[in-house]
Amino acid sequence: MSHNLFRSIKSLSRFIAILLTTLLAMSQTNASPELTVMGAEKSGNADQTIPPWTGGITSPPDGYEPGEVHPDPFADDKILFTIDYAGMAEFKDNLTAGHLAMMEKYPNTFKLNVYQTRRSASHPLRVLDHTEKYGGQARIVDDGAGLEGIVQGIPFPEPGNGEQAIWNSLVSFKGGSVKGYVNSAVPSDKGKYQLMVVLQEIEFPRQTEEATLENFDGILARGINYVKSPSTVAGVMVLFHTNLNSVEKERNAWIYNPKRRRVSRAPAIEGNTPTAASDGIHLSDQNGMFSGKITNFNWQLLGKKEIYMPYNAYQLHSDKITPDDIVRPEHINQQLARYELHRVWVVEATRKEQVDHPHKRRVYYLDEDSWRILAAEHYDDNDKLDRFSESHTVNYYEVPVLASTLDSFYKLDSHQYFVQGLDNQHPVSDFKFKEDASYFQPGSFKRKAKR
Repeated sequence: MSHNLFRSIKSLSRFIAILLTTLLAMSQTNASPELTVMGAEKSGNADQTIPPWTGGITSPPDGYEPGEVHPDPFADDKILFTIDYAGMAEFKDNLTAGHLAMMEKYPNTFKLNVYQTRRSASHPLRVLDHTEKYGGQARIVDDGAGLEGIVQGIPFPEPGNGEQAIWNSLVSFKGGSVKGYVNSAVPSDKGKYQLMVVLQEIEFPRQTEEATLENFDGILARGINYVKSPSTVAGVMVLFHTNLNSVEKERNAWIYNPKRRRVSRAPAIEGNTPTAASDGIHLSDQNGMFSGKITNFNWQLLGKKEIYMPYNAYQLHSDKITPDDIVRPEHINQQLARYELHRVWVVEATRKEQVDHPHKRRVYYLDEDSWRILAAEHYDDNDKLDRFSESHTVNYYEVPVLASTLDSFYKLDSHQYFVQGLDNQHPVSDFKFKEDASYFQPGSFKRKAKR
């Protein structure tokens, strides 16, 4: 087969794929009056345990000043009931397999304190406007590897398949850009840990106010991590670029080693690459709960369920506590965690043949109001639940954006876990952080590293 003929066939295949995706998306342009712009159900549930949508948190509480730690807008809420090992069978239809497994493994300590459901997620008007403006234009390309036809907004408010749903999550609004601490720890089975302090500056170019289809440069996320402690790794800096289309360009990273005083290109970062200082518990494609190659898995949309999920985690976010109050043996301090009944999209990922990845299957739970992944289950080659992760979110209402304040990743065949977001004693995340693209280029990074 000639090279030109091969290219023609490939171009025709791409055109057909774009056409089919566009036709599916066009059927979604006229959003149902029963749904929000983001595709969530406006109404509450039949039992009135999930309230109707009223817009989420649209303004900060009285007296709040940007730069302060966020006061809990629901501080007066009381625990309605607690789900523990003894009573979990009664609630099993509204629990993830991961939560059930954690209660079975830790019957005396792992529990869910359930509060009144508050649909607090909200978005800047421009995100809603762009979701409507580009309605029906978004399309998945290159066999799932890329997304075209939309910036700022959610591409598929009414997803027709699992691939569309996970793309919604991958590009869900994360604030545009942010500077904050992403401190982490891997506690021992006795609860002892060493805090890794990392300052992160990150930008999501397609989410900024200036982003248009014409000026978007194809970068999904770019950022710099500055390691502050422990002393053995203090001074290490990492620059990273993640492309929106994983076929067009792979992830890139550069590392500055202060001992060698040199910047070097990092090895290729794959989805099965363990994150530094996580003892192998956390993989690189688990950042943000999922940030890997969509093409590594086959995706199936299993529908929507009402599940008790971590939400409005302002107690875990508080500056009145320290990491010592959160970190406990075997799992985080569940007394500080808040759970609410929410509708979530359930998406199953099955590893493709020939893909090198430890997880044969994954199940993700996507919040209907924000498209953020709130929990995930990870199964090994024997289809045994191997790991379970949770994202404890709050509304950073000065933006507004529903974002994680703490992520926990549990290894179910041991007593270890990895926890990220222990920033209670550091300055709150700054969503006004802004730098131009040159700030995140290797040349600028090298100059910064050598100062």
